[in-house]
Formats: sequence, structure tokens, C-alpha cells
Amino acid sequence: MVEIFPFRGLTYNKEKIKNFSTVITPPNDVISEKKKEEFKAKSPYNFVNLILPNKSKDKYQNAAKLFKKWKEENVFVKDNEETIYVYTQDYSTNGKKFRRLGFLSLIKLEDWGKDVLPHEKVFEEDLKDRIALITATKADFGVPFILYDDREKIIDAIIEKEIDGKEPYIDFLDEEGIEHRLWKISNKEFIDKIRNEMEKYQCIMADGHHRYTSEVRVKDILNIEGAKYGLMCFVNSFNEGIMIVPTNRVVFGLNVDMDAFLGRLREYFEVEEVEDIHKLAEMVSGTKIMIDKTINLKNHVFGVYSKLNKMGYFLKLKDNNVLDNILSNDTDIYKKLDINILHKIIIEKILGITEEQQRNREHIGFVTWNEETIKRLENEDVQFAFFLNPPLMREVFLIARAGETTPQKSTHFYPKVFSGLVVYKMEES
Repeated sequence: MVEIFPFRGLTYNKEKIKNFSTVITPPNDVISEKKKEEFKAKSPYNFVNLILPNKSKDKYQNAAKLFKKWKEENVFVKDNEETIYVYTQDYSTNGKKFRRLGFLSLIKLEDWGKDVLPHEKVFEEDLKDRIALITATKADFGVPFILYDDREKIIDAIIEKEIDGKEPYIDFLDEEGIEHRLWKISNKEFIDKIRNEMEKYQCIMADGHHRYTSEVRVKDILNIEGAKYGLMCFVNSFNEGIMIVPTNRVVFGLNVDMDAFLGRLREYFEVEEVEDIHKLAEMVSGTKIMIDKTINLKNHVFGVYSKLNKMGYFLKLKDNNVLDNILSNDTDIYKKLDINILHKIIIEKILGITEEQQRNREHIGFVTWNEETIKRLENEDVQFAFFLNPPLMREVFLIARAGETTPQKSTHFYPKVFSGLVVYKMEES
């Protein structure tokens, strides 16, 4: 069902750039102001100058002018042939090595619900910046990350065979020690095989809901042939290199009575005191997820650490059907997601943080990795930290196919698909 296309992409010129780690960056939404300045210091050609232009009245036009200048100076060079770009990321975690295998190509842009399904909410305020940048530059700098479910790994095998023994065009280590490699494949037989196989799948957006939505909106704004297509990274959901890590929550700025808070928690959860925050986080992540696939039932555990009384609490849900009355019109799988149980019962019902406040980041923050969550609690004016397990891959597909969307920042797919590996410049006709 998905129609993909090779294209003549723009890549950094090896004659100009000797070390790709100085110019290629993570996506814009994970780059802080501090990191932005660090990236800019690495090279005058760092990609952050395009994806996060300096704040000014004309910042988007300035990014477009800089992009044009870099093309004219051959900092970026355009490939001569229609190409699909194979992308691997090699990384280690908990002493184990993983490789995530995917490819970058164009897709014909359609509204959500046909070829590509969302699983997270999209907020209008977050779209404005990307729409303005794409419209000004007429280029896709960011790369949405899309999943397809090739259980037999047919596409993976085709890709592995094609790149076997070939030197990648790009090969570098990022600051976390992840090795990024990119191959340019213009072999027509290979491209036809990939295109034919991908026509079997309806895909799920993993990371990049706002980038994809922005590309769809720009299609109507620009009304040019090239805007009908968008740059994507496709990865098989059965690839062993895919990891979903939790996005924890921190809460701040509330007037909370701890005794009342604990009393409300005990209405819904078995509550166990855990004084050490590191042990608490490990208890949550170390819980074996028991799941009955026939009825979408699994055990639900959470950790909450309170800075107010320097105590942690390990929570186990008493009633797996607790959301039946609160979300009476929603699907069974939606009501069984950990993230929805946390938000509906604790964040909204007990702490009183409304959905609108959450959208505006009032009283709530989103933090990836347990270590970073603990740092936020220790170093910032945070009252509570909530630890949870990430959704299962199966749950992501089920929720999308049920036509539901989870709260913002529900999933964090690791590693991030980097920006600057290849750029898609839209043609006028």
C-alpha cells in the first residue's frame, strides 16, 4: 500500500567535509540551546544552522539563503542517479550490541490514515516552526521514522545482500558512540525489489509525527510537483536493532498534600515504599511484562518518587479494567496502555493536571531515560518523578490500527534518526 520512490538526494561533499561527525546532528526536537551552540562550534557547515536557524524575524529565509549558498559552494552535492539510501546504526546497551537497519527514500504524501498511520497526538502549535522552515527552503531537512511489519525480514535480506562488501559513503561515530553509516544504492533491480515489497505494507509512524504532518501541509501551501513527496526513513518493526525506551514524567508547581496524595494512590494501586530512587527505577524497568495477547491484558507497574518527603513508591495497578468507565468510548487496547493509565488516573484525576495544561507543558515535563529523570529531580524544582515502562511494539501497531492516538511523548525510539545524512530538495515541476 505504501508507494516509495528513489531520488537524487543532496549529501555533504566528501571533498569539503572530512569528518561527518562535525556536521551531522540529531533531529531538531532533541537539541537544546546549549547543544545547538556546541554543534555550531564543531564546523561552520554544521547542519544545526539549517534545522535550528538563529532566532530573528527572517530566520527561515536566512536558512534558505544559507542552504542555497552551501549548494553553490558545493558543500552539498546532488547525486547523479535516482537513489535509495541504506542507513545502519550500530550501538551497545547493557553489554549487548545491536544494529538497526533501514533505508531512506521518498514517499508520496497522503493525509493520515491511508498509507501511514499515527500513534501519537499532533499539536498545532508545534507544527508552525517546521512548516515555515520547509516552505522557505523547499527542502526536507528532517527525516520522519516509519515502521513496517515484515515478519519474514524479506526487505532486510535484500538490503543486507546489496550492501555486503561495499564501502559506505558516510561512516562516523556520534557523541554517544553510535556508528552511523549510509550507502547510496542506485541499482535499479534493487530499487524495484524494495518498491515492490513495500507496496504490501501500511506503515506506522514511529518518530516524526509533526515533521510528517508539516510536509503534508506544505504540499498544499507550495503547490509544486516536488512538494507531493516527503523524505522518510523506513525500518522493519521486526529488526532486532529497534528499541523503545521510556519517556518518564516529572511534575512541578503543584500544591500537594502528601498524605492525601498517597491515600488516592492506594484507591487504585498496591503501594510499596522504596527509599532509594535508583532501586525504584530498576524495579519498574526490571518488572517482567506478563501479557495475554488474546485479551490485551498485561500487568501495569509504575514508580513515583516524591521530593516532598524524599520517598519513592512502587505502584502496581489493582484493577486492569480501571479505565473502562473513564474512557467508555475508547478501544480495549487504548485503555490497557500504561501511559493512559498514568495520565488518566494519576496525572489528571489525582493531581488535577488537565489535558490542556499538559499540551502547554504546564506542571509537567517529559524526560527520556531513567538517569536523566533522576538528574532532573535532583537539580531542578521538581516535586515528583514518574517512572514507567515503554509501550510494547505490538501495542504501538494495535493502537495505530485501532485509529487511536496516545498522549504526547508516549514513545521514544532509540537511536534517533539523524538529520543531515541526505536532503531532499523539491523540484518546481
